[in-house]
This record gives sequence, structure tokens and C-alpha cells, in this order.
Amino acid sequence: MKIGAVLAVLWVWWAGGVAAAAPTGSVVLLTDAAFEPAVRQAIAEAQEEVVVGLYLFKADGPPSNHARQMAELLGKAAARGIRVRVVLESANRGGDDVVQINHHTAKLLRDLGVEVVFDDPQRRSHGKFLVVDRRIVFVGSHNWTDSALRYNHEVSVRVDDPALARQLLDYAEGLAKGAPRRGVPR
Repeated sequence: MKIGAVLAVLWVWWAGGVAAAAPTGSVVLLTDAAFEPAVRQAIAEAQEEVVVGLYLFKADGPPSNHARQMAELLGKAAARGIRVRVVLESANRGGDDVVQINHHTAKLLRDLGVEVVFDDPQRRSHGKFLVVDRRIVFVGSHNWTDSALRYNHEVSVRVDDPALARQLLDYAEGLAKGAPRRGVPR
């Protein structure tokens, strides 16, 4: 990582996690409540494509539910002609509500005009990421639930890097197609 990017991350952290506009090639740390406004802005400013990969997207509840608001924002992007695709977890491990919750959210998203696909049900996908316009990447611990967006301590990063975005888009495509796990085995 370049020294400028490191300094930018440290500045954001020191300033309380408030994200400012980030130049090309930048990395911005988004702690706790700084994540949601940065993601909302990126989706609202999208020109071509938004791809989301989530372990848990719980958009039920009243209109004040922040995850529901994120779902509606994705729907608005789709209505503007932006390609919006969401890849959700589908592995069912007895006693786990994740699949049921994700299927409920998938119906809402599809009703809003968003493309939704599920990963391979034989393998759990625990990632949380967003790629906007094949350039802006968000990766971190934030599931899209009201708790994660409003109450939990969470940490994510925003990276402006087309090469990283391409890698993550390829990864998302692999999840959607049930590709085997990647990386170096231990």
C-alpha cells in the first residue's frame, strides 16, 4: 500500500471514522457508522453497475430499517438503468436463519428490479463486499442488517482500484456459478 493511502486511512481513523471524498487509488477506513453513508453515496452516484455480495442481508421490518433502505436504494439504482446484482449466501446449516432471511430479502430486491443470485448451497460464503462501476470496492465486516448498520462495531474499507474491483467481480461471478474455493490451501 502506498504511504499516501496509509496516511489517508490513519487520518480517517483519527478523525473518528468519517469518510471524505477519496481520490483514485485511495484506501479509506470506514468504522462503525461511517460505512453506510459512504456506501449510499457510491450507489447513488453509480453510472453503470453495482455488484453486492453478502452473507446476510436482512431487509425486513419498517421503512426505518437501514438495511431495507439499502435495498430500496439498490432498487432506485436499477430503476435509473444501473445494472444491480446481489449475490447472497444460501448454505443451510440446520438451525440457521440466514438462508430464510436472504430468500425473503431476495424477493423484496427482485420486486424492486434488482437481479439476485445465490451462491452454492454446499459451501458457505461469508464475504461482505460491494463493487461500484468496476472501480470502487467496499470490503469488510458489515452485513446489511439494521444491527450492523446502526449499532454494531464494524470495520470496512473503501478502495478506489479498478484492478481490485475486477478481481472481486470475478470472485462474485464465481460465487454465482458455484465455483470451487479459491486461494492457496494450507
